[in-house]
Amino acid sequence: YGWHEARVPTIVTSVPRAAFAGVAGRLRQEVNIPVVASNRINMPHEANDLIARGDADMVSMARPFLADAAFVAKAASGRVDEINTCIGCNQACLDHTFAN
Repeated sequence: YGWHEARVPTIVTSVPRAAFAGVAGRLRQEVNIPVVASNRINMPHEANDLIARGDADMVSMARPFLADAAFVAKAASGRVDEINTCIGCNQACLDHTFAN
């Protein structure tokens, strides 16, 4: 399910949030090492729910931090409603990266 190897887009708005959490959960049942879930996990409650369900040991985020550099501080202080949410538009994080 890597971005370059996927035949379908995996990091666009049309992909549901935490769409691949089940894959991480199934993998976690088969291995004896920590499993990190990623891909369209954009809000603290999604990460917490995923870990609480046992789908992963950790969650990896990148674009949510580009959308809001204060993401962690806002989440830690209970100001989740103030988080500028990544919507998967790819304009700031990917389009600018691949320009020129």
